[in-house]
Amino acid sequence: MPLIKTKKSESVSTPVCSPRISSPRLPKNEKLTPRKNIGTCPFKNLTSSPQPTEPVKPKVAKCPFKSITLNSYSDNRSFTETFHTKSVKGLGCNQMTCKGSILKEGLIKLGQQKDPLLSKTENIDFLKQYYEAFNKKGSDELKERLKKSELNQRSTGQYDLTFDELEFACRTAWRNAARCIGRINWSKIKLFDGRHCTTTKEIFELLCEYLKFATNGGNLRSAITVFRQRIKGKHDIRIWNAQLINYAGYEISETETIGDKSQIEFTKICEKLGWKGKKKEFEILPLVIQVNGKKPDVYEIPEELVMQVDLIHPKYEAFKDLKLKWYAVPAVSSLVLDAGGIYFNCTAFNGWYMNTEIGRDLTEPNRFDKLRVIGKVLGLDMSTNVSLWKDEVLLELNKAILYSFNKAGVTIVDHHSASESFVKHWENELRVRGGTPGDWIWINPPLSSHITPIFGMEMLNYVVKPYFEYQEMPRLQKKSIKFKILVKSLMPFLISALKKIQNRPKCCILYASQTGKSKNFSEITFNVFKNIFNARILCINEYNLNELDKEDLIIAIASTTGNGDSPTNGKTIQELMDKIKKKEISSENCGILSKNYSHVNYSVLGFGDSTYCYNFGAYPKLIDKFFKTLGLNEIYPIDIADQIRDEEKTMYTWLKNSLLASCTQYKDKFSVKQNEIDLLLESKLLKTKKFRLRSSPFNGPKTQVNNSCINLSKIYEKNLKPFEIVEKEVIGFQPNNEKILRIKLRSKGFDFNFIPGNHIELFGKNRKDYVDFILSRLNNNPNYDELVKFEIYDERYSSGSNELWLSDKKYPIMTIRQALTTFFDITKPLSQEALKMLASQALNEKDRESLEHLATDWKAYEEWKSDYPNLVDVLKTFFSVNPDINTLLAVLPHMKSRFYSISSSKKVAKNELDITIGVYQYESVKYNSVHYGVCSKYLEDASIGTIIPAEIIVGNKFTMPDDTSIPIIMICTGCGIAPFRSFWSERAKDMELSKQINDGKVFGEFILMYGCREKQKDFLYMNELESLRESNVLTGFYTAYSRDPNYPKEYVQDKMDENSEMLKDLILNKNAHIYVCGKKILASEVIDKLKAIFSLGDYFESMESIDSYINDLKANNRYHEDLFNT
Repeated sequence: MPLIKTKKSESVSTPVCSPRISSPRLPKNEKLTPRKNIGTCPFKNLTSSPQPTEPVKPKVAKCPFKSITLNSYSDNRSFTETFHTKSVKGLGCNQMTCKGSILKEGLIKLGQQKDPLLSKTENIDFLKQYYEAFNKKGSDELKERLKKSELNQRSTGQYDLTFDELEFACRTAWRNAARCIGRINWSKIKLFDGRHCTTTKEIFELLCEYLKFATNGGNLRSAITVFRQRIKGKHDIRIWNAQLINYAGYEISETETIGDKSQIEFTKICEKLGWKGKKKEFEILPLVIQVNGKKPDVYEIPEELVMQVDLIHPKYEAFKDLKLKWYAVPAVSSLVLDAGGIYFNCTAFNGWYMNTEIGRDLTEPNRFDKLRVIGKVLGLDMSTNVSLWKDEVLLELNKAILYSFNKAGVTIVDHHSASESFVKHWENELRVRGGTPGDWIWINPPLSSHITPIFGMEMLNYVVKPYFEYQEMPRLQKKSIKFKILVKSLMPFLISALKKIQNRPKCCILYASQTGKSKNFSEITFNVFKNIFNARILCINEYNLNELDKEDLIIAIASTTGNGDSPTNGKTIQELMDKIKKKEISSENCGILSKNYSHVNYSVLGFGDSTYCYNFGAYPKLIDKFFKTLGLNEIYPIDIADQIRDEEKTMYTWLKNSLLASCTQYKDKFSVKQNEIDLLLESKLLKTKKFRLRSSPFNGPKTQVNNSCINLSKIYEKNLKPFEIVEKEVIGFQPNNEKILRIKLRSKGFDFNFIPGNHIELFGKNRKDYVDFILSRLNNNPNYDELVKFEIYDERYSSGSNELWLSDKKYPIMTIRQALTTFFDITKPLSQEALKMLASQALNEKDRESLEHLATDWKAYEEWKSDYPNLVDVLKTFFSVNPDINTLLAVLPHMKSRFYSISSSKKVAKNELDITIGVYQYESVKYNSVHYGVCSKYLEDASIGTIIPAEIIVGNKFTMPDDTSIPIIMICTGCGIAPFRSFWSERAKDMELSKQINDGKVFGEFILMYGCREKQKDFLYMNELESLRESNVLTGFYTAYSRDPNYPKEYVQDKMDENSEMLKDLILNKNAHIYVCGKKILASEVIDKLKAIFSLGDYFESMESIDSYINDLKANNRYHEDLFNT
């Protein structure tokens, strides 16, 4: 946590969730010089205002630049910052000096009042800001509130805030705290309103209530208590403590002290006020509270409200003999909340500690000064600085702090995780507000700062209100503040690094991913290319295609979803190509098409399933066509990694060859040898990440612990919503008597849209018996239901016994049981890498040899995989294998979503939809086991009321034409009837409405050709269809039964044959649309039958012309396929 240091008696540790404050020192015998009024800062166009002794309305020079480009040198990104234009106060810099490292500039004086005009302006600005946050900008409510506020000021002489307004002010002030690294949780702080308190006893009792809430048994909660505002003519309410909880400090002699040296002066004040300390090293100070200008009252904090953690080391037993400890809740009580034209000078708020701040407090000379004591216990050579014993003490102490807090179940964050969360917050703020103030010097943690992602980030430091300000503390004795020696300037390093990066060719890795596979491999590709190129990585939707001509190299990695559609995060290219195809745009009216791209090179890798025939790799091929249309140069040919065969081999072969081709193309700009490329491709960058799970308390809302929607959305970067199962009906049976179900889903508290032909993407769960069996075979027998945190081993900065583990923010905190149930797929055949891992943990030599053979012999592996053995099969076959959970999760694939066609119309029921599913079952003869489809089995077993995480997938290829007069031909088998139920439901509703309003709308032919096995077993929605035929919604309905003893054995192709003349007329003369849905084999059978039908007569001259016509049907979006594969 940041360390607040004011005067020696005021030094306190502030939480990670508090404004970051430094602890500089002056050289001995040197005093602070008075600061003069200073004008505009030349750096980054930051501005400042005079800091007068008597408050007057400041005149702030506005920044002349609306936006400023900030660079992140850690990952070679740049951002545009615009929020600094909201700044209302400068930092005191001028053209000759920068005061960025000064701790406190322009403290708010005791009793200082705001200028009335400034107060009025700030009150109006705040209320506008508040109402704008709730989408009520310029509303009548705002105007009424402004009038009420002005009337209140005239009658009482002051402004006031409602509870909601004050809570908003607290949260926004935290959000604007430029020196706080942990602002990502700014919106979650709870307000304790103490403005009604008038006595010290009332204030103390509310602070006790606040501490109890914040402590929460160790699962800390952010909160703030605000007391009465500063009122002109009245004495302030003040808490004299810089922090509510702090340790006392005693000066035994000129050379000997006990406890916290920074608290010696305040401890003396407490003693003068009547408190009697016991002169112990870790003794909690009392609260000193003052009201009405009277002598402050002293209150002992009840022992049960002060949670403390004894510090022990996971490795050094002797560490516990030091008897070090630290308190859990860092509650800052020394800052002014400046909001709405009001000074709230008495506040107390907390977050939780970052380990490095406790480490600083225990080791800094003006605090506990334990550096040498700890070094002695660790047995270090402290005779010379060359041994780096100080660094080793800090590292081991921080290990002990994190270990002890986690073991005690007390919330804490490590400085790497805090840095990563700040980057996330910074990125969010750039998107939402156009930026956020940041004090680079104090945001960077004091330990290992250069290996955190924020070290290379440029920041703008400015003040926007509401804001937490520093104020004069009511101390009996003043002491000068000492300055720390500043680090050497980083500018030469940054300039050198920037030049090297800028000289490299620009490379942009673009990805589009629905299930995460393309994104994961794009990250691997990025990690390889960034070592040679000036590389960045973005999903296609986030990339500005207008900047394509500014790149040197484009690497695109994408998958295909649905009916040849793009993934959700890759729609922009598909939409642009659709417009080009429809001739809606051209080089004359579209800037993207008019530019010269002859200097830009590209390569594309796709992911797909070859059994989807026509749609295999459709979207990556569309990207390739798009780049060729623009005139980019293909540096290496497109390749599609087929999940059916040799997928990994294709992926890494493409990566190697595309990298070689790229290096060859740009050999004039840099020199890379072949062996260097080989080493790069064989490096740690391509290896599976090493996981470890660490016990971790959950600090967020408890509703999120088991919230699959939130957690799966975080992992897959989706916007999953909760759908509730409200109906479930068995509507048929498959050949082995597996059920066919109609399931009705209802949204939980939100609206959604879809059109017939759309899909719903949803997530299932693994079977409980599978999960229980795997848990029983783990070798480390952990507590499977304890919350754990995922950490990744960073090989770049680890060596020997010094291992660096970084928090993996991709995964939420979860239990091991939840991980195996919801987030990881345990039903797919294991990869060769996973088999290699299991081989390393086999105790039996025969088991190890068999697994190693499968892991290294590609042909043997492909043959083994063909029987689709899952993890349970493998563990039952190889009895001596008891995997470690950490290595197991590192090689298991993520749980994939499943797509189901929507089987209903929104016009029939709002915020509800039906899906039609067949429970999939297959037998593994070799392993003598019965397997089920993960999602279909989960949905079968799920009870009414079960919540399913899902997202509507809106595609544009399997939808009905807008013109209802165009004939529609639907051809399907089995569960392939699912999307057509949405078609006929919509058509029936449209016809009913047209009849009611008598609008004369024409409805074309509506033909269904349906194939099933037996009429009484799997003729789905039979009664509905008969009713539709009678009401003429279906103008043609033809059914083929392939296994029913009461009917001739026929297939749907036979029905096409019987009605060939009708089909030819509808397709060739009436521009009918053909829709095909079923298993993948149906697609080729329908195409073959259409070719046979078209060959009859003399309409086509040759088979080539028939092939060309069918291709035109597909290209013109008149032939649609929605195919699935078990």
